[in-house]
Amino acid sequence: MSVASDAKRMFVENLNLYGDEQAQPEKYNLYLGLIYLAASVEQIQQDLEQIEQALAKRD
Repeated sequence: MSVASDAKRMFVENLNLYGDEQAQPEKYNLYLGLIYLAASVEQIQQDLEQIEQALAKRD
């Protein structure tokens, strides 16, 4: 598991524990935004790995 995956898992956990959309919309938005950010970083890491593999095949 990557650090980004771990971060995403922790943010999801916090969202489920503390992110009441009605009672605390600021926490809900914060954790949801962090989940999206971590997911984006995770996708970038995967894309970079694919690019590195493709470049390695060209050598």
